[in-house]
Amino acid sequence: MRRALSLVLVVALFASMVVLAGCDSSTAEKAPLTFMQFYDPECPFCQAMEPIVENLRAEYEPKIESFQIIDVSTDEGRAQAEEFGVFITPTFFLLDADGETLDKISGAATEENMKKFIDRGIDDVTGEATGPKEEIPTEGGTEQ
Repeated sequence: MRRALSLVLVVALFASMVVLAGCDSSTAEKAPLTFMQFYDPECPFCQAMEPIVENLRAEYEPKIESFQIIDVSTDEGRAQAEEFGVFITPTFFLLDADGETLDKISGAATEENMKKFIDRGIDDVTGEATGPKEEIPTEGGTEQ
């Protein structure tokens, strides 16, 4: 009896280790969310946001479906900006899986506020959102 119980415990421990080994972040499902930044390389607010956006990319690109940075000084970027009604850079959008706008920020924001913005979008698309959305403060932008 004791030997059978020991065998069951060893098998259970081994099975737990196999399951845990397969649960790394690279296999985690990404939230069906698109982050878009419209920026102009000449915009001082966009330039100030560059290191923040790169930190956001490093943190959130593995967690969401798409992380896009759109240069409005190109023909393609101007067309996309027009499509989204962008008049100020930087402007940030969060889109759901259907391409519908969930949220938008126009102007520069702190890294902390940008994280709140993206986390709120993830909560929206994963069904974990609670309560009304708070406005994310910004510091201005450059009109296009």
